[in-house]
Amino acid sequence: MTVSSRKNDAVRRFRELSRDRKMRAGSGLFAAEGDHLCGELSRSEHEATLFLYTERAAEKYPQTANALLKKAHDSVVITEELAEYISDTRSPQGLFAVGKMPAAAALPDNAGRIVVLDGVQDPGNVGTVIRTAEALGIGGALLLNGCADIWSPKTMRASMGSVFRLPCVVSDGASEIERLISRGFSVYGAKLDESALRLGEFGFPEKSAVVIGSEGSGISPETAAACTHSLYIPISGAESLNAAAAAAIILWEFSR
Repeated sequence: MTVSSRKNDAVRRFRELSRDRKMRAGSGLFAAEGDHLCGELSRSEHEATLFLYTERAAEKYPQTANALLKKAHDSVVITEELAEYISDTRSPQGLFAVGKMPAAAALPDNAGRIVVLDGVQDPGNVGTVIRTAEALGIGGALLLNGCADIWSPKTMRASMGSVFRLPCVVSDGASEIERLISRGFSVYGAKLDESALRLGEFGFPEKSAVVIGSEGSGISPETAAACTHSLYIPISGAESLNAAAAAAIILWEFSR
């Protein structure tokens, strides 16, 4: 049977999860949309609790649809009109899934390179940094002080599925920085300070973490005080760099 009602429990659940951070946090569930993210979920270790799809989508994306039909606990066929109603995009592909967040995310004990985001609130920037970190072999990401939700639809789309693979820990305060230092990490805070260490003119120790601050105000005073070093990206002709762009430059140097 094809569901057409907006009051259907599965439809309402998906729509709420895709739009409400508190709902995601309280339930431990997230909403994934589209062939790419639904496909990434189907191949990941994450549990899939619900799969909604249109008949047209099942024909157009059979590999993803069949994988989630096998993996998800519950599957529901919906109309094209409902797909547009619950979609977070302008041109929905007709595939929607609900996944379960990891019970307790942790940074790997053998991680030698960590990226730390401090109050980065733009989901596109957060997702892009996570994607870049995975691409460059960074061991994990630590998100502090109210960063954008890694499980929001916009963040997941920007990460292109890297959020399913890169270990990400969400926390508050500088205590996590202190914990990294206790594990032998050198922690570098990126600042607009020309007196700081200049990127490219020094070598990172084997165990290093770099902190990228918020788009507007940079690294918080508490986090900055906890860092063991400060670093500066030499730039000319512009006042500053976008958080994701700054992270990409530093992480490339990190990975050398």
